[in-house]
Amino acid sequence: MSAAQTSRHWASLEETSLIWGIRLLVWIYRVFGRVAFRLVLRPVVSYYFLTGKIAREASMDYLCRLGKHYPELHLNAGWWLSYRHFLSFGETLLDKILAWTGCLEPNQVDFPNRPQLLELMAQKRGAMIVSGHIGNLELCQAVANIRGQIRLNILVHTRHAEKFNRLLGRGDGSATIKLIQVTELNPAIAIELQEKIDNGEFLVMVGDRIPVQGGRTVKAEFLGQEADFPQGPWLLASLLRCPVYTLFCYPTAGRYHVHLEAFSDGFRMPRAEPERGRMLQDLAGRYAKILEKHCRTEPLQWFNFYPFWQQSACRNPEDHA
Repeated sequence: MSAAQTSRHWASLEETSLIWGIRLLVWIYRVFGRVAFRLVLRPVVSYYFLTGKIAREASMDYLCRLGKHYPELHLNAGWWLSYRHFLSFGETLLDKILAWTGCLEPNQVDFPNRPQLLELMAQKRGAMIVSGHIGNLELCQAVANIRGQIRLNILVHTRHAEKFNRLLGRGDGSATIKLIQVTELNPAIAIELQEKIDNGEFLVMVGDRIPVQGGRTVKAEFLGQEADFPQGPWLLASLLRCPVYTLFCYPTAGRYHVHLEAFSDGFRMPRAEPERGRMLQDLAGRYAKILEKHCRTEPLQWFNFYPFWQQSACRNPEDHA
């Protein structure tokens, strides 16, 4: 990976670059509550929007692609819509705080397909859950609270996980959620994850960010152009021989919705090429179509503020004012 590519890799960007601003927001919520939090949120997000050129351009590029792919949405991918995109991301900080401090009540969350997880639990079967950067993965706390027995193990990037846990004053998760901090899969971690699946626990990975280390990616079409997706979720699911589900959590019409869908009963990855490559492309492509569907439903809820595609599909974002 070249120096230029490295500088634009998501892991090299500070998704929450104004660490002092987030500390301030967390403190304000804890001391003064929700109304004060929202009052302070706007200037913090405004500063991030104005100074974060790469993130701002990535936001406008995504919104432009989404508008072209779904013209019925009538999206005007200019500065104002991008700013609203940033504000939506800022609002998720409040959701994170509510979830991790136990202030999010289960009755605030609609989860129509939860019997699918409960059935797996009854059978003492674990599963892989592939999520993405739509809405707020921390709402999985509400999923875990359906029953005390549900155990979610979220595989996360070490640096960002430690940073956010430190902000909230937490350790490595809650009684029902564990953050497993990994940058690459090794035999020791694979054994640990297999034990969790065998114990009827659930693993959660995101399918819309490329690996921090190494080049294990696969091309799939997303919003009209090929982009890189990680191979990791599909390789791990094949290794563990477990069912796979997709899960996305985001607010709609003032309520939180958990969207759970069965993806596969399990599969074995071929060892030989080109069959292996074709299967990876098929799995990533199916996931990308599901991702598109949720982006269409809530356009301002996809939060990958880095160059997701190799080149912009629109005019220079600076011209969209």
